[in-house]
Amino acid sequence: MTKEDELIKKFEEIKSRGWIETKRHGDQCLGNTFEDLIGKNENNKSEADFFGIELKSHRVVTNSMVSLFSKSPSYPRRANTYLRETYGKIDEVSNKKVLNTTVNGKSENTNYDRFGFKVDVNRNDERIYLKIRDLETGNLLNEEIFWSFNILEKAITKKIKKIAILYGEEKKENNKNFVKYTKMKIIHGITLENLLNCIEAGKLFIDIRIGVYASGKNIGKTHDHGTAFRMHLKDLVEIYSNSKDY
Repeated sequence: MTKEDELIKKFEEIKSRGWIETKRHGDQCLGNTFEDLIGKNENNKSEADFFGIELKSHRVVTNSMVSLFSKSPSYPRRANTYLRETYGKIDEVSNKKVLNTTVNGKSENTNYDRFGFKVDVNRNDERIYLKIRDLETGNLLNEEIFWSFNILEKAITKKIKKIAILYGEEKKENNKNFVKYTKMKIIHGITLENLLNCIEAGKLFIDIRIGVYASGKNIGKTHDHGTAFRMHLKDLVEIYSNSKDY
């Protein structure tokens, strides 16, 4: 039995149980509960969750986005600290600069104070550049920060060569939380070229979330919450060459 067959068998057993009580709650309830049920410890590592298969959850009643992987820029060194300190804005709680913005390759994000952010796919250089423009003057301030194709290729190989998306519902009764799994879609076949095309089409977004530690030994230092590459589920499914429902 392959690991994929093993996962399918486990899912079908769990699906047949209907509503299942869980101690989990919040955005990751479906995914975390499923990992509990199959005996998988949750993690934030760069490798796929279940023997090469990345597990993602999706509520039937929502159209939330799916995070593919997280990857900070390849250049410059300590890029996130540089971005936060140079282009961030003061957070009222920490009184330190933070940077939270979402960028893509089709349109410029102009909602962050005086700076506009956009990414540009450069196949000759084999890099994705982050371009930052001064909205007041129109001048391009920076186009040297980048993610290398090589780094992104490695992220794809380690994390999302094959993805199992869990569909389900949640409810609360008598102060208890319950989940029910309705379908699992296994998709595979993504390539770097798929990813690059989606960035250029504005279908793949890069969430830059850089804060600071509010306490502890790292107080005041840069806290990278994960520079996440994210897509809507319907767009994610479309770029895969193969998929099957269970």
